[in-house]
Amino acid sequence: MKTANEMPLYNAEKFMRKSYEVLEAKVMYAGIELGVFNHLRKPTRADELAVTLECDKRNLELLLNALTSIGFLKKEDDFFSNLNETDYYLNSDSDMYLGDHILYWRDMTSLDGITGLVRNGAPKGHFEDENGSDFFDFRAMGQGARNTMYLGRVQKFIQLVKGYFKPNQAFDVFDMGGGSGILSIEIARNFENASCVVFDQKRVIELTDEIIDSYEMQDRVKTLSGNFVEDDFTRQYDFIIASGVLDFVGDLDVMAEKLHKTLKSGGYLYVNTHGINKVFTAPSRYILGWLSSHLNGLDILKPDELIKESLIKAGFEIIDDSDGTNCIVRKR
Repeated sequence: MKTANEMPLYNAEKFMRKSYEVLEAKVMYAGIELGVFNHLRKPTRADELAVTLECDKRNLELLLNALTSIGFLKKEDDFFSNLNETDYYLNSDSDMYLGDHILYWRDMTSLDGITGLVRNGAPKGHFEDENGSDFFDFRAMGQGARNTMYLGRVQKFIQLVKGYFKPNQAFDVFDMGGGSGILSIEIARNFENASCVVFDQKRVIELTDEIIDSYEMQDRVKTLSGNFVEDDFTRQYDFIIASGVLDFVGDLDVMAEKLHKTLKSGGYLYVNTHGINKVFTAPSRYILGWLSSHLNGLDILKPDELIKESLIKAGFEIIDDSDGTNCIVRKR
């Protein structure tokens, strides 16, 4: 029986804290949606910002106080302003703005109906494409990746590629499901004689072309539209990028053989995975991030071990797997 003379057996903080983390996220979402961070590069009073945003002054100030409490803003003498990192990531005027991406993933990963889905199962006939093309907005994913790729991922990728190709070496790159095209763009920027082709759905490629144009890389990075599950790849390449896409290819063995045929002898394949373990319990970031799609009937994520087994079976040799979720394999 509980008693005031004894402490509980276990610390409850990890359970209690989760409720506040949800509140913190919702406060951040509100700030992004209202455009709060776009107007706080300089110290501003709540009543002035309320006029600009056409908001209720009292409730806006309550939101600003809440954003200050979780370390997004600072408040001095009734003036609110962004912290440096807040301005860097949540002000839409910043080159590193992440607000649209954050809101996209909020909606895409929403678990608001989780109780009903667990009780009743996934809606029947909800999807036509078992690989998720009618559930995920891959164009919006690509748009968000334009900045999120630079949170360390593209930097690590380029350093990895530099271990296999010389700066002045001529080589052909095929970026399968390349989305934003950022990985190919950065290869072209770092290897003066590399030529790249980004392959993705037509709607995504329209965005890819816009991003390539913004980097003025039209002569070095080309695009092709199609369905990488159904379409044949008509030529061979020295380097193939399969970044975060092998979960969407259906039969892994079939795709591994297809990639093997598309790669030149001795060529390299870069594979980025979600690091999923065999029992689908880790890493939590991706188990939770893809839970909504799975509850709705999709079966997307594939364990790392299964992906690598298919590649080896197709004739690839894994030569660099030190990072865990990023590996380089070579065609034997």
